[in-house]
Amino acid sequence: MRILGHIHTFNDENVIERCLGALLAQTRPADAILIVDNGSTDGTLDRDFPPEVTVVRNGHNMGTSGAVHIGLKYAMENGFDWALILDADCALRPDALEKLVALWESLSPDVQAKIWRLSSLPMELPEKAVSVPFSVSLAFYEGNQTPRPRHGVVFSDRGYARVVPEAGASHYACDATIWSGCMFRLEAVREVGLPPMDYVLDWGEYEYGYRGKRKGFKALMSQESLLDHNIRGHASFQFTRYGIGPFAFQLIEMPPIRCYYVIRNTLYFWLFEFHGPSLRAALPRIFKMVFLTLNFAVRPISHREHFKACLRGFRDGLAKRMDRRYP
Repeated sequence: MRILGHIHTFNDENVIERCLGALLAQTRPADAILIVDNGSTDGTLDRDFPPEVTVVRNGHNMGTSGAVHIGLKYAMENGFDWALILDADCALRPDALEKLVALWESLSPDVQAKIWRLSSLPMELPEKAVSVPFSVSLAFYEGNQTPRPRHGVVFSDRGYARVVPEAGASHYACDATIWSGCMFRLEAVREVGLPPMDYVLDWGEYEYGYRGKRKGFKALMSQESLLDHNIRGHASFQFTRYGIGPFAFQLIEMPPIRCYYVIRNTLYFWLFEFHGPSLRAALPRIFKMVFLTLNFAVRPISHREHFKACLRGFRDGLAKRMDRRYP
C-alpha cells in the first residue's frame, strides 16, 4: 500500500514548515511527498526539502482544483495506490494517517471494492475576527478557542446536508468534504476521472465527491483521524461586525477572486451538474448567491471590486463559461 502525501501551496511561507513537519512525523509515514506550488511569490519554496519530497512549480496559480488534478495524476503515473491531499494551511495529528490505514484494513474486501475516498476529520481552529463599531475604528478580538469539527456532507435528490454523526461512531459515510485530509484510492480515481481544473477555487471538492457518488463509489470520514485546519489563523472567509448603539450585525468578507468563483461555480454545479430536481435544489443556492452579492452592494465604495466580481460570477455561471478565469 504505497501512499503519496500531496501538499498544495500558494504563498504559504508562514505555515508550510508546520504542514510538512506534521506529515513527516506521522506514525505511519507516507511513502513519498509531493508539493505542488501554484506560483508562490513569497518564500514558500525558499528552503531545503528532505530527499523524499518532490516539488512541482506551476508557472501561474492554477487554483486548488488544478493543483489536486496535478497531484492525483502524478500519483497514478508513479505507481502509488493512494494519495493523501493536504492544503498547506493544515497539520495532521501524529497518528492521522495510521488511523486512515487502520480504517481501510478493518473493512471487508467487498466494502473495500466500493471505497474511493477515506477522510480525516478537519478540526477548525479559531480565527481572529474584526469588530467595527459605527465609529469605523478597528478592534481585533479572539473568538472561541475550542477547535470544532467540520463534518462532511451527503447528497440527496433535494441537494445536500451536513452529516450529524451518531455519538461514539468511529466513522461515517460522507459524500464530500474539503480537500484537506482526503485520501483517494487511485484505482477508483481512474474510473471516476481526475477533478476538473476549471473549478479553480470553491466547490471543486464537492463536485468531485458528487461525481464519485454518481459513479457508485462510497466514501468514509474517520472521526479518529484528525487534522488541524486553518493553522494560519485567518481564513479567506471572515466576517466584519458592525455596531450601531445596542444593535449589531455582521457582513461577510472575502477577496474578489473568491466572490467570483464561489458564485460562478455554485451556480454552474447546481444548475448544470446536479442530477436531482434541479430547480428545487438550485433555488436556495441561487438565493444565497444573491444575498452574498447584496452583502457587497450595500458597501458600493469600499467593496466595488467585490460587487463587480459577483456580477461576473453570475454572468459566467449562467452562461456555462467555466473556461473563464478571474480577473
